[in-house]
Amino acid sequence: MSRLVRYLSAGLFALIVACLILTDASDPLVSKYHVLALGLLLGGVGFAVYGAQVYGADGRFGVLLFTYMLCMLVLLGVVFRRMGPGFPQPGRAAKLTLVGLLLFFFLSVCPRQRRYLQRTGIFLLAFAVLFLLHLFYVMPIVNPATSGTAAFFIIASFMMGVNVFVIPRYVSRNAFLWIVSIFSALLVLLGIVSYSGAFSFFGLTVAPWDNTFTPMFMDTEVYALTSVFENPNTLGVVGFVGTVAAVLLATQVFPRREPSNQNQSMHTDGGSATVSTFPFVASLGLSFIAGVLFVINAFGTYLTNSRASYLAIGVSLLLYGIYLVLGRRSLPFAVVGLLGGVFMLLVLLPVLGISASGRFALWAGSLGATFDGPFLFGYGLVPVDDTIAPYVSGSSSGHSPHNSYLSILIRLGVVGLGAYLVIVVGSLFRGVFQPDRVDVPALALAFGFAVHQIFEAYTLYQHTIPAVLASLSVGYLIMNGAWVDVAENEEKQRDRRRRTTSRSGSSTWSRPEWER
Repeated sequence: MSRLVRYLSAGLFALIVACLILTDASDPLVSKYHVLALGLLLGGVGFAVYGAQVYGADGRFGVLLFTYMLCMLVLLGVVFRRMGPGFPQPGRAAKLTLVGLLLFFFLSVCPRQRRYLQRTGIFLLAFAVLFLLHLFYVMPIVNPATSGTAAFFIIASFMMGVNVFVIPRYVSRNAFLWIVSIFSALLVLLGIVSYSGAFSFFGLTVAPWDNTFTPMFMDTEVYALTSVFENPNTLGVVGFVGTVAAVLLATQVFPRREPSNQNQSMHTDGGSATVSTFPFVASLGLSFIAGVLFVINAFGTYLTNSRASYLAIGVSLLLYGIYLVLGRRSLPFAVVGLLGGVFMLLVLLPVLGISASGRFALWAGSLGATFDGPFLFGYGLVPVDDTIAPYVSGSSSGHSPHNSYLSILIRLGVVGLGAYLVIVVGSLFRGVFQPDRVDVPALALAFGFAVHQIFEAYTLYQHTIPAVLASLSVGYLIMNGAWVDVAENEEKQRDRRRRTTSRSGSSTWSRPEWER
């Protein structure tokens, strides 16, 4: 893939992140449908460019490309139908089924088909289970255009699928880290400026939160930092990703001695991609920029008072630090040990005098509602806080479970939770038990999100900023560094072998790779 195409892909992804921020701002300027349309467009363009590089003017790939682009256009049409995605009768079930088939075609087809399915097959199957369960509960709704439930189903399904299975194919992991870290730092700086007074920035209202708190290690009260968002927890999630991303980038670009054989792929960043060698001064400059981003993002996250984000940053950086000190073979022990530490912290919260904000009562009520209700397939697409309210007493009643896994369990039952755990937790365990091949920076970030979801109610099957960042992090771990630029050396070597065999009068390139 040419450098220009990589830059264009990264630029389009930066536009997606910017639009996502604008949709979750206190005064939204664009809709989620625009964000999703950009994601579908990036997937279609990436497939076309990557496939053209791999297969050239192969006629059979041309047929597949035409079909894929037509599928993308249909899905874009479904997205922009938005307020009418309920597909009124007659034939609504058939139309939703057709949309589902088109979506899975869009997610499942890749120029490097065999390698892609080997890497993602079990996770695609788990996503299909989540999709079918949501579809089952959407079908009986008589007027989804007014309820918005079918609209949620369409956009959440598309968004999660594109984030997990499409964007990580064409946007490198490092581009993702740089873009999110930079945007996070800009949001933090805007929020800090708002302490001198609320203001408007390109139509966005920037102001501190209404309530104050006393930060750790300080004796004074300050307003929680929200920047352009309505809730500081949203900025806390963005700050968590930006902080961890800055550390990962700083350790990768910091000047270091490389092996003398420059023709070999190097894996010193913990991923499976070839690491670019920069001049000493350029590497030092990039590491300094990453360090500045870390300071800004860490300070901003500190001012949000988002304790779940504090914990997520801690476990992510601890995991990555253990890897840097002890090597890849320590990853299984590090993950198990850190998980044990998190559960030990939960047990010791009352002893340490740290408030759980009613989470224990909410979790107990969630389990009670689950066992008293449809245990296997859940309650469906219901308001979770209302569902568990009869099982929760006191001031905590009426709140969400503040736990992503319990939210899925209540709505989709044990079957849905099992599929969700395959994607979130299964990707982690596949990574730690394949330490020689796992993309460690992606593993650290995905592990932080897995812990963060213990304390927050968003799920990957949504379209908020936390859900999108979490699904992208899991997607990069599942793809495991299988970006376009990773395959360049392999494709060049295969082209050389193909030219050699063609000169010798025989050919082993009789079928495109997706047919093998």
